[in-house]
Formats: sequence, structure tokens, C-alpha cells
Amino acid sequence: MINYNVLVYYDLILYVLGLSWYIPLWCVIVLLVQIIESKNIAVVLPSEACLLEFVWTFIPTLLIVVLCFYNLNYLTYYSGGSFSNPVKIVGHQWYWSYELSNGVMYDSFITDIINSVNKPLRLFYKAPYSLLVTSADVIHSFSIPDYSLKIDAVPGRINCVNLFADRLGVFNGYCTELCGVGHSYMPIVIEVVLSKNI
Repeated sequence: MINYNVLVYYDLILYVLGLSWYIPLWCVIVLLVQIIESKNIAVVLPSEACLLEFVWTFIPTLLIVVLCFYNLNYLTYYSGGSFSNPVKIVGHQWYWSYELSNGVMYDSFITDIINSVNKPLRLFYKAPYSLLVTSADVIHSFSIPDYSLKIDAVPGRINCVNLFADRLGVFNGYCTELCGVGHSYMPIVIEVVLSKNI
């Protein structure tokens, strides 16, 4: 027994196929008839419309230039150079390494407490950061949902994302790329603090 839905689908496909053949064929036939019937008719083109040609060339060009200007401003404003505090983040199986702009380097391992690490990444409140994320072994993904932040850590490649620490508190995240048997043992903890006393 044939399914009714299959027949409806088949009919729909034939209808669309018929239209896609009929409409262009009809246009070609009408065009050929017009060409054959108008062999003795001379087509008189209007004089050049310089103003009209200028307008329909200038307005789209101006629109594209304005859009490119705003797009380039956006790209240069949010590029990696606009944030002055680089933080290097390296994913390992199965922990994270951090290197701050002042030269401090440390590893962050999971502890016995849920969603906790021995050394969280401490950032200063109201400070802009440029997170440079890479991996030492396999693909990881650095993710902090509270900051809507997710960036892949790929071996041999440095990915950059800007972060403005505009909220105080402790923010938990995880490696969101399946990276092996210890994937669930590499949480991320970011502490945003007021003072610069780390």
C-alpha cells in the first residue's frame, strides 16, 4: 500500500517541476515571437539619460561606502588591539593554564568541591581583557555561559575574544568540546574582584 503523504509529496514535486519548465519555456516562446514579428520595426532608443544613470550609480555606491565605513569602524574597535590586558589561556588534557599580562603563569586543576578549581582566573572589575585561547594537545572549548563566552582552543592556533569584566562574582564554565576521558574534569572558574591584590 502506498502512503498518502508520499503521493502528495510526489504531486507537489511534479507541480514545481512543471512550473519551473513551463515559465521559462513560455518566456522564450514569447520572446521569439516578438523578435520574428518585429523584423521590420526599428527600435528607437531614447537619448542618454545621464542624470538617471548618475543617480542609480551614485546612490548604491554611496550606500556601500557608508556601510563599509561603519563595518570597518566596528571591526577595528572590537579587534584584539583595542583591549590592553591580554590573558593567555592554554587547554590541556584535563586542566587549564593561564598566563596574565604581568607574567604570572599557573595551572588550574579541579578540586574535590563541585564546580571548583584550585586556582581560578582572577580578573579585575571594569577592566577590558583580550583572551588568547589555544590548546597544547587536542581541541578544547573555553566557555563561560554567564558572560556569553565560548571560544575554541585549537592546537597550533590562537583564537582571540574580548571580555569586559562588568560584573563582580564567581563565574563557572566548562570545556564544551569532548576532549577525552577527563573532559568532565576541567571546569573553568573566573573570579571578578575589585582590588588588584591577587
